[in-house]
Amino acid sequence: MILAAAVFLVILVFFSSWRLLRGPTIPDRLIAADTMGIFLAMVMLLTGVFYNARLMVDVVLVFTVLQFVDMLVFAKYYEHGELFK
Repeated sequence: MILAAAVFLVILVFFSSWRLLRGPTIPDRLIAADTMGIFLAMVMLLTGVFYNARLMVDVVLVFTVLQFVDMLVFAKYYEHGELFK
């Protein structure tokens, strides 16, 4: 069941990558990139559960925090055109 969920999430990553490549606007691409990151974090978490690797949970937490900060930086840059004012 865990592997089926991971495969389903990987399929969803491919759908999100289509939106990332096609656009049509920059906010659509940012949301697609964020969605892909969430799906990939879930795949990593499910892989850690499947192999009983407790360290993977910490890796996923660090990955998601960095991804959140990354999306904030991209959104600020898109809104203002520069990072620091």
